[in-house]
Amino acid sequence: MVSGAMIQFANNQQEIEYLYNYYKGSQPIVYREKKVRPEINNRIVINNALAIVRNANGYFLGEPIKYTSKGGSDKERSDIDSLNEYMDSEDKAANDMDVGESASVCGVGYRLVAVDEKCDEDEAPFEIPTLDARSTFVIYSTDSVKKPVLGVTFSDILDDYGNATGRVYTVYDNTYQYQYEVAGVQTTITAKDLVNGYPKAHLLGAVPIVEYKNNQCRMGDFESVLTILDALNKLHSDRVNSVEQLVNSLLVFVNCHLKTAKENGGTSDFEKMKQGMALEMTSDQQNPADVKYVNSGVNQNEAETLAQTLIDYVYAITGIPDRKAKGGGTGDTGDAVYLRDGYQSLEVVARCKQRNFKKSEKQMLRMVCKILKRFSNIDIKPMDVEVNFVRNRTNNMLNKSQTLSTLMATKVLTPTDAIELSNFTEMPNEMAKRGEEYWKQKADEAAAMLAPTDNTVPTGNEESNAKGSQDGKQSANPADGTGSKGSTVQKVQQKAG
Repeated sequence: MVSGAMIQFANNQQEIEYLYNYYKGSQPIVYREKKVRPEINNRIVINNALAIVRNANGYFLGEPIKYTSKGGSDKERSDIDSLNEYMDSEDKAANDMDVGESASVCGVGYRLVAVDEKCDEDEAPFEIPTLDARSTFVIYSTDSVKKPVLGVTFSDILDDYGNATGRVYTVYDNTYQYQYEVAGVQTTITAKDLVNGYPKAHLLGAVPIVEYKNNQCRMGDFESVLTILDALNKLHSDRVNSVEQLVNSLLVFVNCHLKTAKENGGTSDFEKMKQGMALEMTSDQQNPADVKYVNSGVNQNEAETLAQTLIDYVYAITGIPDRKAKGGGTGDTGDAVYLRDGYQSLEVVARCKQRNFKKSEKQMLRMVCKILKRFSNIDIKPMDVEVNFVRNRTNNMLNKSQTLSTLMATKVLTPTDAIELSNFTEMPNEMAKRGEEYWKQKADEAAAMLAPTDNTVPTGNEESNAKGSQDGKQSANPADGTGSKGSTVQKVQQKAG
């Protein structure tokens, strides 16, 4: 199965390699050959592919992904906090950027989930490295479910001179890990190529190589505009060629003869012209003499209009915001600026990416939770974990805060729903819980400050006031039998009687 899949993957590998090279600046204009005046051949790369990937991936995964509880117990929230700490110790945010960049360039990214080695002193019991899309693929079943059947990644064996002499294939199924070592890079894998000590059980219950799709067609973000990007490179290169050809235009002499050095007996007329920056020639009415340049320059205004039209198509198709300065003082504010500059389109692109990325994240979490349960005694159910993509939501805060205040005043919606509708954050549940806990703590503190205390130690003034109050009561009621003085007077009277 692996050998058959390698034939199909060879075609995909060539396309992926081309897209990676294009992304890094190795584009067709660099290899252009010019037949007419080949000495003037400017080859300028306007690397819009790099800008598209950087903007799309940076906006989508610029902030780390956070895991939160969908509303479970305190222990469940504590376990998910531990999961976030483990992910931070594995630098998952940086790995996510690598996976997202790969998906943005060539349409797919890959991640491996593995149990951490015993000799590693890392805090997390698992590893989640990023795999190269040029040497990794997943084989799916042919039924309607399309479940992963095998995951394959390979690396070349190099000699001392950097030449590939063989290849090592690592294959995973739902239960075991296999490793094959073959001679050559186009060799068919056979059972005898299995390395000693394999297969090994990985105990994850699923194929540990997870595929992250950029979209359903597995297309990169700039793949749909490759021809437009090539046209932009040609246009700008030819504009520079036009300027250089104008400077180096041909000088034509009409109805005049420049004498050679032999005819002049020394220096030619052309050399005299270059030295003296002037030329004397004769002319008649029938054959007037003339000297002029032959050139055909590009109309730069028309070329700029065409270039702007092409780049507008690129922005519209890829969903990248337009960087043109909007002049004229339009007076747009808030959401109008957000929509006018194209950031709403970028948000649509990010949301489309988010659906596919979240699906793969859940697939990864199922295996990570098994590892945590086995080695860290942390029992988390993947269905209770919410995957949150954090993006900048600080734009137009005034309108959002007014919307939140209005929604809460209706007394119909919960704080979670009001926060979600106001579009403050991707984690409305967590924000609402933090707010509830904060204001409850403040209310408890205020109640504690107002409550009386029974074990208060009286001061000197309080003791004096208490004593004076007691004496006042005794003098006011001398014969009530309650005070010590009143009791003495009563005993004396009884004795006299």
